[in-house]
Amino acid sequence: MFLPKNEYETPQVYEIRKRDASYRSYVGPIIDFYASQLFSAPYAIRATRGEEQVELDDYYALLKEDVDAQGTDLTTFFKSRFTQALVKGVSYWVAEFPQDDGPEPVTRDEWVARGLDRARLCPVDADSVHDWECDPTTGDYAWVKTFSHRFFRPSPASETLCIDTWTIYGPDSVEVYELRYDPKKRPKGDTEVPLVASYPHGFPRVPILCLRMPEGLWLLDRAADAQVEHFRLSAALGWSLRRSAYAMGVFKLKDAQQPPQLGAGFGILLGPEDSFEFAEPAGSSMTVLRDEISSQKDEIYRVSQQMAMSVDNNASALGRSGLSKMADSSAQEICLRGYATLVKEAIERTFELLSDARGDVDLKFSIEGMSQFNVVDATTLVANAQAAKALGIPSPTFHRELNYRVAEALLPMDVQQRTKDDIRREIESAPDEKNSPAAPEPNQGPEDEQDNGPKGRTSEPGTPPGKPEE
Repeated sequence: MFLPKNEYETPQVYEIRKRDASYRSYVGPIIDFYASQLFSAPYAIRATRGEEQVELDDYYALLKEDVDAQGTDLTTFFKSRFTQALVKGVSYWVAEFPQDDGPEPVTRDEWVARGLDRARLCPVDADSVHDWECDPTTGDYAWVKTFSHRFFRPSPASETLCIDTWTIYGPDSVEVYELRYDPKKRPKGDTEVPLVASYPHGFPRVPILCLRMPEGLWLLDRAADAQVEHFRLSAALGWSLRRSAYAMGVFKLKDAQQPPQLGAGFGILLGPEDSFEFAEPAGSSMTVLRDEISSQKDEIYRVSQQMAMSVDNNASALGRSGLSKMADSSAQEICLRGYATLVKEAIERTFELLSDARGDVDLKFSIEGMSQFNVVDATTLVANAQAAKALGIPSPTFHRELNYRVAEALLPMDVQQRTKDDIRREIESAPDEKNSPAAPEPNQGPEDEQDNGPKGRTSEPGTPPGKPEE
């Protein structure tokens, strides 16, 4: 699919070339970079009723720690949804209330006591969402249909079964259709699929939400062409190097019926009109390939606003100015702020769907934060901080925030948020730094005394203090 067959290539050689090809991903680390940077920024969930901020109940606090009843916290869950949206352009998830075999609860207190209010979030693969319709008035989903295909063995001794499942999410209920069959006996297209489950989902609208990337921020779509071309060129270069790694001896013989003697310790016997030389590529085509591969790598980072990462760690790269690195980082930060807006809106919609289903219809949620990103490397940040402190800006708040940014940049990536919060509190409680550098001592020269007024002596009678003598 990505490595097409050459025109005059034999099938056997093509199979070997495909087998030997290796893929080096640059888009994957870039996507991981954006996801880690975005969700390393702190954020807070606020709820208001009218114009007053309200304290949320325990359910929402537990939801942040475990969204799927399997120990996945809210940040990890939305980080995975964000990553899939960068790859496929959209990601989905569904909200579900737990089900039990008991009778229908009569009161809300009974509903809460049995834990039936603990709605959870479950990821839905983007490829499984096959069909949907939107409400033209509200823009919400009117219905959504998903499809999944999986294999299942009831026991180690039993045969493998194929299970095809269609799930239709409507405004009030969920319908599940399922078909089980032997993989060797695929059912015909007109086979009726039985309904295996139907139940109310308990939400005021279709409980499927999505995070859809605008065309300009769909990262993989932007970088896909350059990544595929990089793979093809790299495979071509690797194939050429492997095929020509061993120089081949070429005998130019007058009489092919009497070849020279070969072997260790025998030497080579040539006739007076015979010659011998090694055949190997000149290397010019490989140089062109290397240059084009490097160009495609730069193109991948350029389209993803990651120009700084595409420069090799050579002397010219290490010598780049702080302004150049800051310009690269500003492009990253612009993208991160755009991504943060999309993610925060998705979290707000999720919490409002859950609160409406739990009866808190008057709650409005807002996500604050997710606005400060450590996109500048620690070396550049320390150099800029030292330069800023030398200016003597008269603002203790500025110096405290600068110290915190430097400290956070120097910390390892796996430091817990609790530790970062402790560091911020310690910095805020420390004594304020001086607002400006100390004034230099004046020189004790005659000109300084004349300019700054007499120092260390008394002026003549009748001469105002500080006025120079004539």
